[in-house]
Amino acid sequence: MIELLDATPQTVAVGQSVPFTEEIGSKCGAERHRAGSAQLTLVKPGRYLVSFAGNIAVPATGGTVGEISLGIALNGEPLTGSIMRVTPAAVSEYFNVSTMHYIDVPCGCCVTITVQNTGASAVDVDNPNLTAVRVCG
Repeated sequence: MIELLDATPQTVAVGQSVPFTEEIGSKCGAERHRAGSAQLTLVKPGRYLVSFAGNIAVPATGGTVGEISLGIALNGEPLTGSIMRVTPAAVSEYFNVSTMHYIDVPCGCCVTITVQNTGASAVDVDNPNLTAVRVCG
């Protein structure tokens, strides 16, 4: 099990991923992460329950009110059903979003998980939390 966090609010550009600076849990287990990286690598075969929660808003600086979204991406491609969308009425109006998905890692392989800005404009992200739990091998 691994939990990734970032206590510093950040702005994530379109198509980019949310970086995580803090790690709780796995130090040499089934998951790998480098502090400051947006990538979580699942290295041991099995099924993982991957969840994300965080607060998102239209940036106060240069932001235009409209729909914003994030999604869990598997090897760079957003997962169907993982897109979390909100439409704030004003800049800096935060909404809490979350999603959870099972990810299968086949034998002899590994997968990379990120949380990607899937919208058409930048997104402010506060208190992002990404968790991966290996539920069966």
